[in-house]
Amino acid sequence: MIISRHYNVGDELGHDIFSLKGRLLIPKGTVITERIYQQILKWEEIGMLTSKTAEDSDESTDEEQPSQVGVSVSVRRPTSDSQASEPGATIPVEKPPSGKIDSISESGDKSQEVLYEKFLSLKKSKQEEKLFQESIETVRDVFMDIRQGNGFQEEPVRKMTSDIVDTVVKDEKVSLRLSRLWDLDDHILHHSVDVCLLSTMIGINLGVSGDDLRRLATGAILHDVGKIYIPKSVLNKQGPLTERETELLKKHPVFGVKYFQDKESMLSKEEYFCILHHHEKCSGNGYPQGLQYAQIHLFARIVAVADVYSMATSNFGHHDKVDQLHAVDILAKEMTDYLDKHIVHVFVDRMRDLMLNTKVRLNTGEEGYVVKFYIDSPLLPTILLTDDKDGRKVVSPYLVHLRERPDMFIKQVLREKMT
Repeated sequence: MIISRHYNVGDELGHDIFSLKGRLLIPKGTVITERIYQQILKWEEIGMLTSKTAEDSDESTDEEQPSQVGVSVSVRRPTSDSQASEPGATIPVEKPPSGKIDSISESGDKSQEVLYEKFLSLKKSKQEEKLFQESIETVRDVFMDIRQGNGFQEEPVRKMTSDIVDTVVKDEKVSLRLSRLWDLDDHILHHSVDVCLLSTMIGINLGVSGDDLRRLATGAILHDVGKIYIPKSVLNKQGPLTERETELLKKHPVFGVKYFQDKESMLSKEEYFCILHHHEKCSGNGYPQGLQYAQIHLFARIVAVADVYSMATSNFGHHDKVDQLHAVDILAKEMTDYLDKHIVHVFVDRMRDLMLNTKVRLNTGEEGYVVKFYIDSPLLPTILLTDDKDGRKVVSPYLVHLRERPDMFIKQVLREKMT
């Protein structure tokens, strides 16, 4: 459903907006701010909006729809009466043609083949983003039920983590691509899904599979559930925490486990370990129990690595966000005394696939692409320089080995990929 074409910033929403699962996202009568409008655009782009509830959808039939459908839209603008749109105006919306895309023969136009590949890539990325957003909505509902004392809804969590595992098993890189879909709002929700995706990818590369992989994913998605008992003033505080606030925040693993123990939940011991021990450090300096390497379950050590990377690359108030390269550098150098070195090595090795061919800007203002990535020094890759400091294309691109150039370093990781 395309809602944005009927509304502008400042309009009053004429009907409730639901997710495809029937969850109310925006109630009727809401005045659309710029932020709400941008969120609607994001939801529309991945196809997860409807104006019908789940009950309404169940009553729909499979009858063929006409090629022109009328969408009744009630728009009320908080302006003068003369500028207000008439409610109930029917706007014709052309239905896209049905049928499959014709296959491209070997003798077909090469440009058509390229366009088709781009179409498939775009379709895949939208499906991945839809999975990410739907997972966030599931976590939101589950955490809200816990906060309101309605109990733990285990079935939707199991289904969601199973979908995530199935997706990452098919393509490990999806976890790295989706881990960049950060939003400042709903930090815990985004972070939980992010850590689940990354933990699943790490688990696969460590040989975890089947039901064990699903237990790892479930433990990862629930690892920060105890934070719902931490005041938002602490969670969302801009800048460093006080000593008292830090000690309170450190209690969230215990809060999370205690909730499930009190409810006699059917979580496995591995899932409990992910919740309780993801802040333990191999050196024994972690919390809440001060365990050392051999005492920390493998799944908790996996979640710990994913947690550190996810937090480093997030827009969160307690620290400054860093790009992927600097986050990998934190893992590879600063955290090896605390995190499982083998797991860090496996994760950084997989990050190589994400970083290769990524465009970067150097401190000199020049830009180029990462063509060789070193696990032991991720901030010093080999760069193919393509743009000079004034933004002009270099006539003959050339290699720069940052390992051999102490005067040059990466200032910014750009989104663009080399084609």
